[in-house]
Amino acid sequence: IKMAIECVCCNTRIDSKNYRPFRGIAMRLFVSARTNMYLPDSGSICNACRMSYLKWRNNTEFISVLNRLEEEPNESIMDIDDKNDDDNNESVIAAPSNDAVGTNVVTLPLNISVSSHHRCVVCREDMNSTCTVPDEDRDLLFMQSNIFIPKGSRCCPDHVVDGRLINDDLNKIRPREIMQISFSSTDILTWNNELQRRTYNIHKHRSLVKPLLITTTTGYIIAAYGPYLSDNSNNDAAIQKDILIKNKDGILNWIAEHDLAVVDRGFRDSTGMMRALGLDVCMPDFLNGRHRFDALEANRSRFISKIRWVVESANGRVKHFKWLNQTIQNTTIPQIRDYLQIACALINAYRAPAISSFSNDDQIATKMLAHLHEPNLLRTRLNNEVLRWSKNDASNLVGFPILTIDQIRLITVGIFQLKQARAYSEEHCSTTDLDNQADFPLQTCNTDGQLIRIRFQSRHSNAKSYYTYIQFSTEEVLNSCCDCPIGDRQVGVCAHRAAAIWFLAYQRHQNDISRNQPSGSYLRLLDDSELIDDFVESSDEDDLLYSLS
Repeated sequence: IKMAIECVCCNTRIDSKNYRPFRGIAMRLFVSARTNMYLPDSGSICNACRMSYLKWRNNTEFISVLNRLEEEPNESIMDIDDKNDDDNNESVIAAPSNDAVGTNVVTLPLNISVSSHHRCVVCREDMNSTCTVPDEDRDLLFMQSNIFIPKGSRCCPDHVVDGRLINDDLNKIRPREIMQISFSSTDILTWNNELQRRTYNIHKHRSLVKPLLITTTTGYIIAAYGPYLSDNSNNDAAIQKDILIKNKDGILNWIAEHDLAVVDRGFRDSTGMMRALGLDVCMPDFLNGRHRFDALEANRSRFISKIRWVVESANGRVKHFKWLNQTIQNTTIPQIRDYLQIACALINAYRAPAISSFSNDDQIATKMLAHLHEPNLLRTRLNNEVLRWSKNDASNLVGFPILTIDQIRLITVGIFQLKQARAYSEEHCSTTDLDNQADFPLQTCNTDGQLIRIRFQSRHSNAKSYYTYIQFSTEEVLNSCCDCPIGDRQVGVCAHRAAAIWFLAYQRHQNDISRNQPSGSYLRLLDDSELIDDFVESSDEDDLLYSLS
């Protein structure tokens, strides 16, 4: 009877023409790390697993080490020097069922740092008081620089902050000698799992590392920090605290008291530290359970976003470098920091500033400052009066002003909202042909013919919609507000108000056809399964049979 042959790696049955012998230290290490199982002294491996092994072996950064191991005498890595010791024999026999993972051991030559309870692993000076090097820093240095710190090694307390080695001191550690160190498959799996856990981002649903850029208001990159891990312990606020506490790149030397730090809400847990250092922090407010910001809070948020968008622009410019905008191999992690610094230097040297001056900049700035503390009087009127509304359409609207695109930009205080105006208008009109024939439903106030409201669908949720209110004269748009969270601001307008003003005052009066095809026109090119009703029971006579000919 011929026994079935199974692959030691994937456990699938293989025929006599589709397997290779299972031998060699490097192959055992590869299979051990993948299966986490007890490995026999001999066996067979299928061609598919063998090809995966060859690909791994040719791409690993330890290829020189593996080549050296393969050149040594072909001794089983499972050999244990039992010397006819009955106790050792018993432990080997029991290993497959009780501690299978720990029996797969491989010995590698590694760069070893200083290891002593009395000498610092960083500065190599004798110590009176000591701190044990954390396991996280031991693993990080081994993965980044291929330097192994033996467990239990000590360092000076000055090198440790919050239980972790200071990053600059960690990078100062140098190897003392090369030693043969034994590793089990458990050790290798632990390193892989630790790296995956610490780099997995729950918001992006993938493994990544995070840089942090500091820029001026023109987009010039002052400093680039990182890469940082991306788990819950490495949010924006924690990274900012790390930079300030450790004074990375001497940041405390080039910031002055009452300098403005413009940040987003992700830095909320670090604002206290920044203020303690004398910085004036500008950060958008929080709703805190409310449905809408008041006018002053919404105005302040617009001031901040008007300045802070250059940081996002700088991040986008960094991603223009193809290598920094793709999935990279773990073996390139030691080079990420240098590549990031080089990319930022090239952007500063050869790219134009993110912000360019325009002729109406002073006019916009003056208007923004004038409206900062101005309440939204239309919202006050809506809160104090009970108004009745009648259904209407844009084609029947009389007296709405006709404006140029430059006049609308003065109302929106920017172009971001205008870029979204077409998409909102197309959805509201249920057509991509936005001319004077398009149906644009609206409602007119029964007591004031120059006050209208439009109900826009939220672009974030199907369950939400917002009323946008516009008060106008024959010459200009007098005031507006919206029920969305930022709808009451007087410094600029939300995207819903911008869409209503753009269509009613500009777009419906244009006769030229847009050169770019509207995004909504692509809908007819895509299949929609919602057009098919659920199946219902039918009689045999009503059933239709379809076949492929």
